[in-house]
This record gives sequence, structure tokens and C-alpha cells, in this order.
Amino acid sequence: MYEIAVDVGGTFADFVMRDEQGHTRTTKVPSNREDPLETMVLGLSELAQGVNLSLHEFLTQTGKFIHGTTVGVNALLQGQGAKTALITTEGFRDALELRRSRLSEQWDFQVALPPVLVPRYLRIGLRERMDYRGVPIRDIDRTQIQEIAQVLRQERVESVAVCLLFACRNSSHEREFRDCLQALLPTVFITLSSELSSQLGEYERTTTTVLNARLSPVLSDYLEDLSTQLREWGLQVPISIAQNNGGLTDLFHAKKRAVHTLFSGPAGGVKGGWTLARELGLPELVVADMGGTSFDVSLIRQGKMEVIPQAEVAGYPVQLQMLDIHTVGAGGGSIAWLDKGGMLRVGPHSAGARPGPACYGLGGLEPTLTDAALVMGLLDGSNFLGGRMTLDGQRAFQAIDSKIALPLGLTVPEAAFAIYQVALSLMVDAVYLMTVKKGYDPRSFVLAAVGGALPLFATALAAGVGIRQVVVPVQSPVFCAQGLHHAPFQVEVLRTFFEPFGEGLSASRKQVMIELKEQADQELSRLSVSKDTRRYVWSADLKYPDQHHELTIDFPCDASDPKVWRQLGVAFHDTHQRLYGYSQPEKSLELVNLRLLAQEEEQLFLSQIEQPTILEATRYELCTVYLRGAFQEIKSYHWHDLEAGMRLEGPALIQKNYTTVLIEENCQAELDQVGNMVIKIGEEVR
Repeated sequence: MYEIAVDVGGTFADFVMRDEQGHTRTTKVPSNREDPLETMVLGLSELAQGVNLSLHEFLTQTGKFIHGTTVGVNALLQGQGAKTALITTEGFRDALELRRSRLSEQWDFQVALPPVLVPRYLRIGLRERMDYRGVPIRDIDRTQIQEIAQVLRQERVESVAVCLLFACRNSSHEREFRDCLQALLPTVFITLSSELSSQLGEYERTTTTVLNARLSPVLSDYLEDLSTQLREWGLQVPISIAQNNGGLTDLFHAKKRAVHTLFSGPAGGVKGGWTLARELGLPELVVADMGGTSFDVSLIRQGKMEVIPQAEVAGYPVQLQMLDIHTVGAGGGSIAWLDKGGMLRVGPHSAGARPGPACYGLGGLEPTLTDAALVMGLLDGSNFLGGRMTLDGQRAFQAIDSKIALPLGLTVPEAAFAIYQVALSLMVDAVYLMTVKKGYDPRSFVLAAVGGALPLFATALAAGVGIRQVVVPVQSPVFCAQGLHHAPFQVEVLRTFFEPFGEGLSASRKQVMIELKEQADQELSRLSVSKDTRRYVWSADLKYPDQHHELTIDFPCDASDPKVWRQLGVAFHDTHQRLYGYSQPEKSLELVNLRLLAQEEEQLFLSQIEQPTILEATRYELCTVYLRGAFQEIKSYHWHDLEAGMRLEGPALIQKNYTTVLIEENCQAELDQVGNMVIKIGEEVR
């Protein structure tokens, strides 16, 4: 039986197949945003051909199918989605537009704000009220629900977001409204904040609920079409969908919770980084992933993936716990342009797969990072994307010449190198943001260079932040899809408290923990996760009394021991000191939420890595590249000609299907027994 993982990105879709012996086969195809099913059948057909099977025979013999998707986030970025109404407590319908007082640029009062997700005429105040403890003050006016249904019917609303005041403490009014409205409008999709993001934070909870209401019908239609097509093509097992937290869920959950899949693909990269760190014995790892559209950075610290309580997508807060991934618009297809002051910029806009960079010859006229790399001689234009494409160097030259070189008074190679350097500076800043600004020393990390484009920048990026070792995994070009093979089924549940933390397990907290575990176990049972393969991680959201934001701290499952709660408080103060440079241990704490992460036990397929005999690589060609202001002749190797233990001295290029590795001067690379390329930089070489 085969196991298939598919990560459909904004520019390329990655496919990784693994058989029962652990052997893998990969392919990468351009993404078609207009018809993602075409992308899917193209990639799967190529995998089937690789094992000499028809598509139907191949899918019939598939025992697991995992999918990371960008359908939801693409719909958000493109302003698409279902026509949505928002139901709030009367008097609070403008919370969505009032937002928070914080600005993304604190000194710029003219900064553009993202569009309001629901127009005011579709934001309706419901006559009801809960107090802050969740005690009903005013019952729902049921006659108004009929009036609301009439308005929604007239406006042809497709989806409804329900976010009532303090529903995170008592969800009964939201559930009552949902039941009444669904009886009147059975085809309308309804999202309750209490079932999606049952936490304090009115604006964040409202925005998260509205995003889900807008995007879920879009994702649901796609997943339904995909499931139908795959069944017709021969797939006999359910599809598993990757979530923001690095775990998997099923179609039933994913179709109702689109916001859980916004970082579906990049989360696979973090999971792959976690597996790589375990395999190589690296407790501290920076996972840097650069594809065609973006550059993503995440950390593995002390053998764990970093998690945050909420994130921001396209300017909108998403109040869900997810893997900590920082993204900037610097990918192979990112467009180079000059701002009003004549300064060179790269991204965030991308040429995508179509029309793509100018060198694709598909109608793209804007210079991109791929065009710059081609002009610099870093890419083999005759064998791009595994031989699938031939790049047009003349088109790349003309695009850079007209849009960048001539306006700046540079030669085309100088302009191409400037584009490379600007993109590199964006990456250095992103890694600094994830390390130095969080109190971590980047010199203690190893850089995992993954994605189709990042290996061209890996050694320069590592040197720029002080990292002394780079690992380019053997499956680097399809690393996110590879990581999905290691993702477990996963469920997260929480309960809001907002009470003094104290020390010890009170009767009410004990009861809540019992209820949360029952809730998580019920969901895991629905996902067919056996009881003997389940693991549980408890955590608490704590804060000082005068703070607006909390920190999430893990604690052991045996919460009956008072020492656990005392140690939890100490851990909060220590974490606060590290993150913000101060702590106040003399102050009492407040408990905001209790969380439970319940997941299937991960099954790692770790390879035994032995120290290989060092050999000097001898098979190479010479190529001309433009680096540091001059053309120079360097050695060019092909990955498949290298053997474990072979040592390469920089500067050099290593060509591999779907990616190219640039080893700069004063760097040294070796291939380990598994096939990963380990590069030492600067002083580490000696």
C-alpha cells in the first residue's frame, strides 16, 4: 500500500509518495489556482507512472492520503468567500469595524486598514445578553430571529457568523439561535464563536468567526469536489487534511473549520523540521522554507515545535493556537520593483505559476527573483523544475533591464545581484525576528534550508545571522509534503476561566479537566484513533492582573499535585523574563484558559546515520556565475553524482531536481548516509 502527501502551494504543488518499505518518490508541478483539481490529477498521474501503474490502480492501492491546502488562505487574500452576515449582541455589531486601537505602523495614522469583512447592513444586533460570568441577563427574543431570517433570505446570504457577548463563558444563547435559524434557513452555513474560538477577546473572536464563515463554504466545495473525483479515480480511503497546529483532521471537520487550515501547507514544513531535528539529534533548528510565493521561518527549540495562541493573516487576527510561522513575501516568483523614492523592493506580490516570472515565457513581464537568479547564472535554464520547463534567459534579461537596471543606472548583472541581496536581507530580518527578538541566540541553531528556492540563499542567510551549520534535507524541494507524512491526528479543546490562578487543583478545575478530556477523547474516537496510541498535553494561559495578553505554559498531566501548580507559576515568570526582559514574581497571576492537546502518538521513521568515510568529489563541470560584483568560474556538481561522505569546497553549485544549492566561498559541504547535505560555514570549516 502507498501513502500519499500533497502540499498545494501558491506557485507549485508538491507530491510525496511512500511505500511500505519506506521508499519515497516525489514530483512537483505548477499550481493552477483556477482549477486545483487539474493540478492534483497531473501530480498523482506522474507518481502513478513512476511505479508503472495507471492512476486508478495507484489510488486503489493507496492506504492513506494527506492534503495540505491553500484554498482557504488564497480565497482570503483574493477577497473571495461566501456572502456572510454577522449576528452579535445588540449594541456590539460594530466591534468588527472598531478593531483595536493598535496600528500596524504606530506612527502612520494614514496606514491602510484591511477591508471590513462584513458590511454594516449585514451586521445585526440580537436582543439578548450574558454577563461576564456567563449568567443570562436577557433571554433571546425569538420573534426577532424570524425577522433576521427574512432579512438574510432577501439578501441571499450564504453564511452566518454568530458571536454573542461572553459566549465563551456560556454558549447556550449561540446554540439556541443556531437551532432556530437553521430550522428557518436549512441551507445557510452557520459558525458559532463558542464552537470555534471560545476565548475572551471580542474583536479577535469576532474576526475569527467571520473568517471561518466566509471561507468554509469555499473550502467545503473544493474538498467535496476533490473527494468525489478521487473516489472516481479509485481512492478508497478518507482524505486527511493538515491543520495550522501541525496535526491532521478529517473532511467532516475541515469543511466546517476553514480557519484551521490557513497554514495547512507550511505546518507540514514545521512538522518535517521537527522530524529532521529528531533524526539528526539537533535540539535547536531554524526551519527556513522558500517556495515560489513566500519565505516561511519557524523554530524547533529543545526538540519542540514553537506554538502561539493566535496569529494574523492578511491583517486579520485569527484567535486559534497554531504553529509559530513567520512569513514574508520573498519567494522565487516575488516581483522586484522600484517604489516612489526609487528604492529597490522585492515582493510581497508574486507572479505565481501563471504568468510566472518573465523567463517562463508565459506572458509575465515583471522581473522576479527567479529571473535574477537565472541572469546571475545560478539556475540551469535548460533543466528547470526537473526538466519540465526551459527558462528564457533573454526575457529575464530584458525584464530586469527595463524595470530595474536602466532606472537605477546599473548593468543587468548588477541589478540582478541587487535583487538577490534585497531578498536576502528580507530573509535575514525574518530569522532575526524569530530568534534575536525572542531572546534566542541564532548562533546556537542549525539552519534547515528547505523549499525549491531557499538552498540558493542558504549559506549567505546562515552567515548573515551567525549560524554556522546548514542542512539541506534530501527531500528539501518537497519538504512540506514530506513533513505531512509525520503529522498525527490532533484535537485541541479549551475552557475559559478568567479567575485568580492560586495554587492547587480546585474542584471546579478538576471537573473542567475531566470534561475537556472527555470532549477530546470523543473527537479522537470519531477520527478512529485507538486509545492506546493517544497522548495528552495540558497547558494554561496565564497573565499578570494588569496585562492584556497571556502566555501559554505546559504542565504535567498529574495536576492533582500542588507542586505542579507552583512550578507552573514559576515557569510563567521565567518565560516572561526571557521574552520581555522583566518579571514580577511578587504579583499574583490570573488563569485565563485551560487547554488540552490530544493527539495520536507520532510514529517516526528515523534512519540510523553513521559517520561516512570522507571522499573528495571529483565529477563536476565549470559554470560562470555573477557574485559580489564580478563574474567568476566555479564548479557545478549534480546531486545524483555525489556519494555519502563526499566533501565539496565552496564556491560551488549543486544541481538537484527541483532545486539548486549554492555553497559560497569559505564553506564546506558533505553528504551524510541518509542523503542530507550538511554545510559548515566560516570558522566551522576549520
